[in-house]
Amino acid sequence: MPANEIAFAVFDRALAALGLIREDRRHRNDRIDQALYALYAALNETKSYIERLDSGKRRNRKTEWAIARLWYDASVPLRDIDPDLADRCFITGSYWMEPDTWTEVRIKRKRIKLDQVLKSTRQLLLKS
Repeated sequence: MPANEIAFAVFDRALAALGLIREDRRHRNDRIDQALYALYAALNETKSYIERLDSGKRRNRKTEWAIARLWYDASVPLRDIDPDLADRCFITGSYWMEPDTWTEVRIKRKRIKLDQVLKSTRQLLLKS
């Protein structure tokens, strides 16, 4: 095989590899975006519900279960991106299934306070 054909073959393979790297990076960014949207949905609904409670509204178990589902849903796309944050989202979902069984100490120890999760979400946003 002539040298110029070898050079073209090597060049073609390098371009193909670069294309795969770019495609992988774009796919990873799409996955991070999906995870961030799911996180923001859970954070916003949770914050809104807490504000309603703070303004004197009564607890609503259906709303709490819906919030739990949002946190569980947020954990799924995160599992390959940030396993620690995915676990904390899952635990937050567990909290909202049975909030009366949780103490403030346990919430802090599990790092599921909203400000802690928001900080981790922002770090993920800046990292992507």
